[in-house]
Amino acid sequence: MPHASTETSGTMKNLSRYISSAVDEDLPPEVAEKGKHHLLDTLAAMVSGSRLVPGEAVIRYAAL
Repeated sequence: MPHASTETSGTMKNLSRYISSAVDEDLPPEVAEKGKHHLLDTLAAMVSGSRLVPGEAVIRYAAL
């Protein structure tokens, strides 16, 4: 029996199956727009977080 941390949940299997079958289809415009919003939000959080003490600590650690 695999270790619990290596098991794939049913939700993850379903999501993986959906994504792999959707590669040749265009995303609906509202989904593409929401994805762009999330990507920009993540990038903004990364940039702003790099100026905070925890972010600076991660940058120093990654430079090792």
